[in-house]
Amino acid sequence: MAPVRTHVAQARSTTAAVLRQWALPDAPAGDAQLVVSELVTNAINHGSGEVRLRVRYSNHQLRIEVTDGSNTPAKRRHAGASDPGGRGLLLVAHVSHRWGVADSGRTTYAVIPTLTEAPPCRRATQRTLDPTC
Repeated sequence: MAPVRTHVAQARSTTAAVLRQWALPDAPAGDAQLVVSELVTNAINHGSGEVRLRVRYSNHQLRIEVTDGSNTPAKRRHAGASDPGGRGLLLVAHVSHRWGVADSGRTTYAVIPTLTEAPPCRRATQRTLDPTC
C-alpha cells in the first residue's frame, strides 16, 4: 500500500475482517488490530516507500509483519508524559508475546497468542519472580 495515513484504518479493518473469517476470539483480534495500527503507522511515519502488511495464523499464534523500504530498525522509545507520540512500540510490546525486527530492519513483527487464556509469562519482556517463567 502507498504510505498514506488513511491506509492505517484500511489495514486495521482488513485485518479485522480476516480474523473474523478465521473465527479468532475477540481479545486477540483486538490486540492484533492495535498492533497493525501501530506498526503500519510507524512504517508510514518513519519508513520509506510502499508498506506491506502480512498476517499469518498458525500454532495458536498470530504473526503480524509490516515491511517498508527503510533499513532503519524500529526502536522502542521512552516518551515523556507530555510527548504527543512515542508509545506505539510500548503498546505493541505490552499486547504481544514478542516483537522484533527482521529483514535487515525493513520488517517489524509481533506475535500474539490466540489461546483463550494466555500463559502466565506470555511477554518476553515481563519481569517476574516466578521460577517457571
